[in-house]
Amino acid sequence: MKFDLTGYDVDNLLKTLYIKRVNLYNVNILEHNHITFETDDKNEHKVKRYIKNFKAKKIPNFIKRLPKFVLANLGLVLGVFFGSLFFIFASSFTWKISVFGTKELKTADIIEVLKHNGIKTGKINLQSSEEIETILLNNYDRIAQVSVIREGTHIIINLSEKLVYAEGKFEPIKAKYSGIITKINVVTGTVNCKVGDYVNAGDMLVLPFNVNADGEQIAVNPLAEIEAKIFIVNSNKLQQEEVILKRTGKKQVVYQYKLFNLNLYKGKAKNKFTYFETQTRAEQISTLIPYSRYATTYYELAPTTITHNLETEKAELIEKTKAQAYAMLPQYDELIDEQIKTEIVNNTLFVFANLTILGNIN
Repeated sequence: MKFDLTGYDVDNLLKTLYIKRVNLYNVNILEHNHITFETDDKNEHKVKRYIKNFKAKKIPNFIKRLPKFVLANLGLVLGVFFGSLFFIFASSFTWKISVFGTKELKTADIIEVLKHNGIKTGKINLQSSEEIETILLNNYDRIAQVSVIREGTHIIINLSEKLVYAEGKFEPIKAKYSGIITKINVVTGTVNCKVGDYVNAGDMLVLPFNVNADGEQIAVNPLAEIEAKIFIVNSNKLQQEEVILKRTGKKQVVYQYKLFNLNLYKGKAKNKFTYFETQTRAEQISTLIPYSRYATTYYELAPTTITHNLETEKAELIEKTKAQAYAMLPQYDELIDEQIKTEIVNNTLFVFANLTILGNIN
């Protein structure tokens, strides 16, 4: 206990306490009539006998009294200590995961993906919000944006999905050919190209949604006319010496019998042909019951070398290549350019047909 005393005869008080063998500590005479000192609990009652004529303040020494308080209230202290530990431990767990913003995606599937990556309720999850966001983006191409917030034991996931072009739903208008856009007339939908753009076959030209004044995407069935300079490229080749496989006349037949489409018997092929082709023919044996026989014929093939005259066969190959190129675009508005190129490399004739056509690219 610490005492703060104010009054006369401070010196005589100290002498008296010394004579009475009262243990004092940290004695500090501030003024001639002001003194502070400390004593232990054993001598506290002795000090009180001699300070009745002084103005006294008792300042408890909590540091020294703390062990006694702890021992006297051990159950309470232990309860508070272990309760605090449990609270800290429990608050480190994740007890709830919420997902907001899903449309096509299912919350249960997202929770399952997180669980597969070690993030679930009832355990301590050390992953940061950024790491959880990365996990979701890597597992779902459909997610456009995702934000993860931790609020205590609660993980909150907010996401937005990309517009899905699923089968049977509104789909974008795609380019059927490669070319340069020359004219765009969009009735509904959001244009995804501009005049002068070079596009490849399969590129999305008009997206299946409109954007309202609030910036929201409203799904629609896109309708547009898009004209382009379309490039059609086709090629063929002819080798001077060509190896083909021709039937030799040798063959082998293997039979298989079925009843109610169940296999009853199937012969084993003793085919030793190096090159062969097969042909299967079905025969209905009975008209009363589904009983049939399948005959599989193995025809032996032998490689045969054919020599072509590249110069005399060039014209035929050119016409074939051109016809195939035009067949790729059966309808067009205008033929802008036609280029036919031929070359012979290593005894092989190459024919290229390059068409530039003005027409509808979608």
